[in-house]
Amino acid sequence: MEEVQERKTMILEKRKLMGDKRMSMGMKSFYASFIGSIFRMSDEPRNSFSTMVKRHKADSQYVDADFRDEYMEEYEPIYQTVFDDNRDPVLEPTFAKHRIPLQIRCLERYHNSKLGYAKQFKREIQLLIDNQPTAEDAWQFVRTMAYTTLWPPLHTRKELKIFEKDFCKLTPTEQNRYNKIMSTNFT
Repeated sequence: MEEVQERKTMILEKRKLMGDKRMSMGMKSFYASFIGSIFRMSDEPRNSFSTMVKRHKADSQYVDADFRDEYMEEYEPIYQTVFDDNRDPVLEPTFAKHRIPLQIRCLERYHNSKLGYAKQFKREIQLLIDNQPTAEDAWQFVRTMAYTTLWPPLHTRKELKIFEKDFCKLTPTEQNRYNKIMSTNFT
């Protein structure tokens, strides 16, 4: 029985501490949503019944000085519940039943579709460049595509940055060859 009482006392102390912390941060108390006003724990004099323990002066005529309270035997149950929080089977919450809102799922699908279309666009442009018969035709095609399809009024800044970053990029072997040629002094 003492363990149960001790546990209840500990829980009440924790609630009081959290209530005081919330109040010090300018929030309403935990019980305000249930009661409708700011609620404080019962040890504070303004919201407690501590003033109601005094007897009225007229009650003294009803008090028996020889009164003895009879001893009542305390009932102790045979089977007592042992509170052991460490035995709880679920220590972490499960999100198996959690449903992501439709709006969020649609935004994710839209984002993935945009990325897919951008990859497809880059792949098709690269195939068109690779299928040009000569290098001159290829660079003219790239130049035309750069001015007509990726011009700022027609496309976003993000697409332009993607184009600048890796559209006309050399492969690693071509880049190594280019660096070697540029570092060679031919004079």
